[in-house]
Amino acid sequence: MKYSALVTYVRQQTGGIAIQPLPDGRTAVGWLVLGNAYFSDSLLFWTPYNRVALPIFSQLVSDAICHGIELGLPLRGAIAVGEAALDSPSGTFLGAPLVEVARVERTQAWIGASFGPSFAKPPFSDGFYLNTVLPYKSQYKDLTSEYATGMAVDWPRRWRETRKTDPRGALRSLDRDPVFGEYYLRTARFVDYSEQNHNWFERADHLNYG
Repeated sequence: MKYSALVTYVRQQTGGIAIQPLPDGRTAVGWLVLGNAYFSDSLLFWTPYNRVALPIFSQLVSDAICHGIELGLPLRGAIAVGEAALDSPSGTFLGAPLVEVARVERTQAWIGASFGPSFAKPPFSDGFYLNTVLPYKSQYKDLTSEYATGMAVDWPRRWRETRKTDPRGALRSLDRDPVFGEYYLRTARFVDYSEQNHNWFERADHLNYG
């Protein structure tokens, strides 16, 4: 039942008019062209890259993580950019971004999503809206990995902006298997870190990446 509810949520994410508040008080308005797919335990969203779409897409990923926690299905993922062939009707999903996403996803030990190394080079390295991301590195299993970029989707911020509950309670209710206890511990630390650095982009000092 939980999986069916999650699949329904995925199918409902089809894009449309997107409004994104900017850190400087202005608002960006655009049209988000969004594709979605699901198979087994994997969810996939995609959109053509541009500077307005990226923060809105990041927010979509945050919403999916929050919704997954509420459903009792914790999600771990990644975001990559590049050329790909993505077509749900034909079941065609090919391209370097998919390989990168799979590799970044496996490097993490938490509930959340990180950006892949494809965002490290221009023109993709400067398209972030800083109120949708958070510099962070404590989610990685191996900090020396080329996929440990230190840039995460700030889903706890999105939770604070859209919900009145505390995500820690939901996380505690999901932490039932000692094998994955460390994942939930790292996630709870990220929630704390996000709260403590809510307006990190307005600070003069640098973050310690968690």
